[in-house]
Amino acid sequence: MLKFAGACLILASAAGIGRSFGMDLKKRLQELRALKQLVCMLRGEIRYTKSPLPEAFFHIAGRLPAPFAGFLSAVAKELGKADGRSLGRIWEERIEKDLSASHLSRADKGQLETLGELLGYLDLEMQLSAIDLYLEQLELSIQEAGGSVGQKQRLYQSLGVAGGVFLVILLI
Repeated sequence: MLKFAGACLILASAAGIGRSFGMDLKKRLQELRALKQLVCMLRGEIRYTKSPLPEAFFHIAGRLPAPFAGFLSAVAKELGKADGRSLGRIWEERIEKDLSASHLSRADKGQLETLGELLGYLDLEMQLSAIDLYLEQLELSIQEAGGSVGQKQRLYQSLGVAGGVFLVILLI
């Protein structure tokens, strides 16, 4: 009886781990879409209102979900200190601190860091071109992630259950 209960717990936990990995993929896709929204709003702030970057970041932060709202607010506050650090450096530090718990991949964060490096010192047209290029890269990432989420979710769940069955057989 105790072995049966242990086997059930192992199967349930392994299936839960597989489901958790699948949900992480879904959350990554949601965060990529929120990131696209952030960049589109930033492009609009730069193009039409021509507001300074710290002010644009504060405006946008109020309309975004976590963790991006906190990220932009922190970047704007750091820029307001005027301690001699470049926007690229501040952007990179805040990505490491504020987006470390996000579900974005290293490649996603690397592309976002590259955008921050280009925003700080280029003229208006070059900043808009850099944002457009980043949006194209982001759209490709969203399409890639969206196309495989369902398949990978099922794969992770199946692997979790199969791993649990294997472990139960191994322990019995």
